[in-house]
Amino acid sequence: MVREGWTDFVGLGRMVLAYPELPADTLERGQLARKRLCRTFSDCTTGPRNGLISGCYPLDPYYKELPEGERLRAIKRSAKT
Repeated sequence: MVREGWTDFVGLGRMVLAYPELPADTLERGQLARKRLCRTFSDCTTGPRNGLISGCYPLDPYYKELPEGERLRAIKRSAKT
């Protein structure tokens, strides 16, 4: 649709939290890294609901290594019990 000029705007939403290079990869190489796509772990919304910053804690190494990443994992563990 973009290539054919049929659209002016594309919204990507939270998948870009997990894969911020998605637009560039798609436009420059015509393909994307499927393993980096959002798999709806919901950490990007669970974090803010618990006073943490939003980010893709499972897939993005930056967020995974933050102290907030461990705090979020602890919150999820305690929710299971």
